[in-house]
This record gives sequence, C-alpha cells and structure tokens, in this order.
Amino acid sequence: MVPRSYQRKLLPWILCNFTKHANTSEPVFDSLVLLDNIHKHLSSFKDCPKLNRKLILDKYGFEVGIGSSVVHRRGVFVKEGTVSPGTIVAYYPGTIYLPGDSILLQSFSNSFIFQCSDGVFIDGKHNGISGMFFRSASEKNRLGPYMTCDTSWLMLSDFQNPLACGQIVNNGGGDNANVCYCEVDIDLRLIPLKERKFIPNVLHSEPSAFIRLVVLVATKHINMGEEILSSYFSIN
Repeated sequence: MVPRSYQRKLLPWILCNFTKHANTSEPVFDSLVLLDNIHKHLSSFKDCPKLNRKLILDKYGFEVGIGSSVVHRRGVFVKEGTVSPGTIVAYYPGTIYLPGDSILLQSFSNSFIFQCSDGVFIDGKHNGISGMFFRSASEKNRLGPYMTCDTSWLMLSDFQNPLACGQIVNNGGGDNANVCYCEVDIDLRLIPLKERKFIPNVLHSEPSAFIRLVVLVATKHINMGEEILSSYFSIN
C-alpha cells in the first residue's frame, strides 16, 4: 500500500489523476517576467524582516503570513492588502536535490517534498533531518563572509525573505486554488553576493551557476484574510 503522502510522487498515479484535478484554465506565466520580479525582490530586501514585509506591502500591495487553517492545521494567508493575478506571493524554500541525488532518508514521513517537472526535488521541511541537511548545505556553500541562502525560513517566522513560506501553502484542488507553481532557473552569476542571502534554497550537491526556484504565482485576486491555496497539479 502506498501512503497518501507519497502517492502524488508516483508517475502512474499522477497521470491517472491529472485530468481529474488539474486546473486547465490557469494562465501561463512568462518566465522572463518572473525572473525580473525575483531580481527586483532580491535587490530590494534589507537585513530586517520587518522592513522587508513593509517593502512588499508598499510596493506590491499585500503581506502574507502563516496562520491556523481549517484545511490542514496551518496555512498561508493574505494578512494585509490584496494580491493581483500574476503576482509572486511565495517562494518554495528548501534543499534542492538534482536527479540522481539520494533523498530516500529525508523523504520518510515528509510531506514537504516538492517534485519539479524534470525530476528535481525541493525538500521544504524545516525541522528534523531535513533542517539539518539545509543548514549543513548552507554552510558548505558559504563564500567567505557571504551567506548564499536564507536560513531564516527554518524558524517559520521573521523570514529575511518575507515570501519564503510556500511550503506551508495548502492544497485547494483545481477549483479552489488561487495560485500555481512556477519553476524558474536563476543564474547566480547575475545575483550580487550580498543579495544571495535572500534566496531560501540551497543545492544539496556541489554549487552550480544556476539554481532552481519554485515560486507561487496568483491566478486570481486574493483578498485580505483569504487563505492562499494551490493545486498540486498546477505546475507552470
């Protein structure tokens, strides 16, 4: 018997359920526009979570945060303002495992592993062995005094990157989903060292010029107080 938390990672199960659950009416977002917005985020953030939350609110008109959810214990909500369609509302943080990297040990009792369309995995679990692996990789990838990733998301509060909470977003299904997952590869050579510390992801393997980011993009207007809901079958 396959545990429910692992079913969606199996290709036959995904193929059988894609048509049933997918939201085929979702727009396709331009990866170049998303990359431009990511660069704008990283270049604007400061070493102060409160200032960064204010920056997102002032510039993009919303603030998100983790709260109690009737869907699954906790979720991500719009705390202030309104999110417009096409806006990045969250990043999916975690350790990135390339095809061929071992992730068996980390996958046990772990429902926070996101599988990308090309077989790349992102482990967004903040505690246990997953958290230990992230901290270890962050130190390994450190460049002298410069951190190359954001570790503050591991605390589930006061994120340096105020949008690094995508792993907490609950599944709303195709009809109730108001965001979709978008995969982009960002060229780290274009990111100044002082800005890389706001990227909530790190490679498990050896450092590379490129790193995979998964962002959650609004597909409709999301008002203050509403929960951000995704569909596990909405990869852009």
